Amino acid sequence: MNTSRLLVRPCLVLLGGALALPACSRLGLRRDASEQRATVRREPVQLEPVRLPAAPAAGPPCRLFLDEAALRRLQESARLRTPAFVFTQARADEALAKPIASGYQGFEWADALASSALVWRATGDERYAASALRYLRALLDDRLAVGDGLGGAEVVKHDSGYGIRTFGVYTALGYDWLRGAPGMTSELTRHVGERLSQWLGWYEKEGYLRDRPTANYYWGYLTALGLSGVALGNENAQAKSWLEHAREELSRRVLPVFRDQLRGGGWPEGWQYGEYTALEIALLARAMGRAGVSVVDKLPWLGETVTQHTHALLPDEASVYDGGTWGEHPAKPSGLAMTAIGWALAGTDDAHAAEARWLAAHALPPLRREQAWVGLLAEMPNAELHSPRKPESTSLHLAGQGLTFVRSDWSKDAVWASFQAGPPLAEDHQDADQGHFELARGADALLVDGGGSEGSATVNHNTLLVDDRGDVMNYTPNQGVWGDAVKTTRFADDGVVALAVGELGEAYAPKCAVSGCKKRAVERFTRSFVFVRPSLLVIQDDVALSSADYGATWAAHLTRSPELHGNRVSATIGSSRVELHQLEPPGAVLTAPHEPTPSGEGSHRLNQPWGPMWRLEVKSPRGAAGRTFLHAIVAAAATDPPSSAERLSGDGLHGAFVRSGGGSVAVLFASGDGDAKLEAKLPGKAAQVVLAGLTPGKHYRFDIDAASCAVRAHASHEANDPVATSGGFVRGSAACSTP
Repeated sequence: MNTSRLLVRPCLVLLGGALALPACSRLGLRRDASEQRATVRREPVQLEPVRLPAAPAAGPPCRLFLDEAALRRLQESARLRTPAFVFTQARADEALAKPIASGYQGFEWADALASSALVWRATGDERYAASALRYLRALLDDRLAVGDGLGGAEVVKHDSGYGIRTFGVYTALGYDWLRGAPGMTSELTRHVGERLSQWLGWYEKEGYLRDRPTANYYWGYLTALGLSGVALGNENAQAKSWLEHAREELSRRVLPVFRDQLRGGGWPEGWQYGEYTALEIALLARAMGRAGVSVVDKLPWLGETVTQHTHALLPDEASVYDGGTWGEHPAKPSGLAMTAIGWALAGTDDAHAAEARWLAAHALPPLRREQAWVGLLAEMPNAELHSPRKPESTSLHLAGQGLTFVRSDWSKDAVWASFQAGPPLAEDHQDADQGHFELARGADALLVDGGGSEGSATVNHNTLLVDDRGDVMNYTPNQGVWGDAVKTTRFADDGVVALAVGELGEAYAPKCAVSGCKKRAVERFTRSFVFVRPSLLVIQDDVALSSADYGATWAAHLTRSPELHGNRVSATIGSSRVELHQLEPPGAVLTAPHEPTPSGEGSHRLNQPWGPMWRLEVKSPRGAAGRTFLHAIVAAAATDPPSSAERLSGDGLHGAFVRSGGGSVAVLFASGDGDAKLEAKLPGKAAQVVLAGLTPGKHYRFDIDAASCAVRAHASHEANDPVATSGGFVRGSAACSTP
């Protein structure tokens, strides 16, 4: 492998009906193995295992998913010629017409085998069985073209073992689904066992990220291991050990990591990788159940990810949240994960299964070509579908990833925003983007993730860039990848206001932090993210640097050149307009350079925009170690009158007063713990007054003087006084006499 440059594959793929950029990137190729291995590798966290029963020592061979009920459903789909069957048969006919090339790491052969085998089971047409056997033999012995003989025992070693998710998984699947087919000889079954032994044995010792359940590589291996153990059952001497090894991995690694680090669902590498990984997780969980090891009911991540997908889909349903690596932008949705999860949860968590099926049927593109067979396997014509879009629930916080989604409502022209504040969880593909936020209105992406497929460095995101002159940080001005203490400390949503607070300073920790060093360039970076429905976002930052001479630059990305009018920035994008009011610090310098700007090489430094991109920069004056930033951002229709904003300051309070859409909102932040007496005067009446920075769960006397328009608050022991939410805020209105 050439480790001196980024890995790039000039190949195309269709996923979920949409043409994508590199197939290898779309399906899970890491971007820079040499740098990631050298600088990111951390010792696995030791977590309490989840007990799973041992798999039965004996019993009849277990089929992978095709029990009598599943076979009847397949045959009924064929009789009715449902869309899922038609898509799968078209894929099988394509593979039947003439030998097809392997595609990237065997994905075309894998898909051809699965599609053809299912169509044979659905129709009884032996032409499809023969075609499936052709691609099974190709997986066993070939690499690029059917019959080239260039594969075999060595084939999964390419790209550090990535191909085990095709060559290994689909060999096991083909063995099981083609049992009893003409041409499935004893010699071929022996050959299957031989190859699986070679591939699994090598990956267990040498495969990339073989011990990391948050890596898509790991899931290719574990799925191959578990499916091989289940499919070969008592017919192969090693199958029992494969099955036991898969059970042990689930108990010792997977379930604890998903319980403790992926609470709330989601996938830290991004959903370009997560869609296919979710399929593998669903396949393995169902397969282990067939072997008597219950997994689905111990993996709440499956149901939580249905909710995550609901909130991650942008209002126009044409794009999704794009954290992590994506080969194309805007990031396009896929129906693969929801189709697979809806199938996996059926009979165990029927509520989330019905919601997953609703998303796949009504909000996501159908599986028309790649993985069309998953749609056929999962098809349940009479199963219930329930919308997961609950009017009372328009926000979501993923506790594991520290990722928050908010929106004004569930309409297609809603305002939507996201906020990231959590630890590094994946070795590859997770962006160095702590503090990053995005903003969209309907189909218009207003403040965006600026990074392309190799744009994981902080400079591509909407957070803080720190210039410590290289004194402490490894990738100045970008974050490192060692900040395990980064987290969201507060989150709450009362239906009008959603607030999240992130402690982000450790995101800038140097590499020596893993061995206990205490030196830091950023001693504290607290970002408060306040969304006031329907269209106001206030971002407040409290920063402490270890040197007054260090630079701190607030950054946000736009796909149009913005207009700068003093401390007001605006840009019209589609039918929307974003207006940003820079309120703190005074004396900041605002610029909006066109990207890319000069940067270092490598994924931790590279400035790589995915299209025309402008980075709005707010540079704070040097000379003090403490820095504050305050921005009020309005998402409006392009035809709406301009908004205005002014900075508020008082005793223990500071914040923003924003006029937009014919009304006014005040967002105030308390200094310290907010328990001292607080007071600030508003310049006029406000439909909403938000007082943040308070102690969650504590009572506060919160008064607004109608005559003077003064906000006053202090901690209280009176039970009738408002209680600060878990986000640390209280809310009221100012019906004062000042207009």
